[in-house]
Amino acid sequence: MLTAQGLRLTQVADVAAVAGVAAGTVYTYVAEKEALVELAIRSAARLELPKGETAVRHSPARLKRVTAEAVAMRFQWPVLTAALSARARRKAALIPVLEETYDMLARERRLIALLDRCAQEVRVVEDLYLWGLRRAFLGDFETYIRLMARAGHLRRDIDTAAAARGTLEMMVWMAMRRVGDPEPPACDEEAARKACIALAASGLRG
Repeated sequence: MLTAQGLRLTQVADVAAVAGVAAGTVYTYVAEKEALVELAIRSAARLELPKGETAVRHSPARLKRVTAEAVAMRFQWPVLTAALSARARRKAALIPVLEETYDMLARERRLIALLDRCAQEVRVVEDLYLWGLRRAFLGDFETYIRLMARAGHLRRDIDTAAAARGTLEMMVWMAMRRVGDPEPPACDEEAARKACIALAASGLRG
């Protein structure tokens, strides 16, 4: 519900209807609708939900801690980080980097969609996710493409920032948005993954 409508348009009655319970039941878990953001992030990130007899109240400080924990736990790119070193920067490293990126997007598609939407309305999420994690990953990926092109392993005839972002946008669609498309490609997950990574590698290598 939050991913589809955002916090401002989401009402407790909407959440209750989707869950098939009365609105009063929702209020046994959250004291106000703003607290739904914390619970939604916990759920999408597979973090432990609060236990207790009192309803969860919205707390910017706690939401910051929960968002930071979700981001740190669910988004890591060790292959890309290692590939940024001069010793590991070789042509063979491209496929593992693309595989790691695709798998992270596919595995965390629900959490990413939620954070993308909440970042538009919730400052804490905007700071930690949009200007923190997302910017860091985009920076690392673009730097990797630029260094690989400079080393002669990838094509040099296109802008590296555009190449990096275009590659990521294709992977985002295949790994995340394809599953919700009204007319998705007639293939299974493994075929989609294989095709996407092959096309990305081919496009970058030229």
